[in-house]
Amino acid sequence: MIYEVTNVQFAVTATRHIPERRACLLAEEAGAISVYIRDGHANKRLCDSLNELHRDLLGGAKGRWAQTWDGRDPRRVEAPPKGRGVADVQWKIVPASALPTGADCLPVEEKGHFTWLIREGLATQQLCDEMNDYLKRITGDGLWVQRWDDPPEPPHRP
Repeated sequence: MIYEVTNVQFAVTATRHIPERRACLLAEEAGAISVYIRDGHANKRLCDSLNELHRDLLGGAKGRWAQTWDGRDPRRVEAPPKGRGVADVQWKIVPASALPTGADCLPVEEKGHFTWLIREGLATQQLCDEMNDYLKRITGDGLWVQRWDDPPEPPHRP
C-alpha cells in the first residue's frame, strides 16, 4: 500500500531503546516516522527546526513524498541498504557561514536528490553518518519515494 508521508518527528531522548553505541533509532509506521536521538548527539534546537521544516515540506506539498508500507515488516528500515539508488537523500554538516543567518538546518531538494544542510555543532558526525545509512535504505531502496510528477492515484492517508 502507498501512503502519503504526513509526519516526520525528531526528538532527543535519554535512551528510548536506542541500541548501545548508536546515536539514533528510527521507528516507522504507516505515513510517518519518528527519529529518536540519543542525548548528546543533537541539540534540541536542531530537532525543533527539523520538525518545523518537515511540517512545512509535508504540509505544503501534498503527495511530494510517498511511503510504500507493509505492516508485516515494521523494522524494515533496520535492514542494510540494497543499493537500488532510487533517490539520494543525505545529511551534511556545514559551517554556519553556509546557512542563512539564524538557520539551524536547510533542506535543498531537486528531483532525485535531497540534502539536509545541518549547522556544525548541532549534530555529531556519528548521528549524521547513521542518518545517512538509514536514508540510503529508506529513500535509496524506494521505501519512501519522491514524487515530482502527479501521482497516478492519490496516496492513502493513515
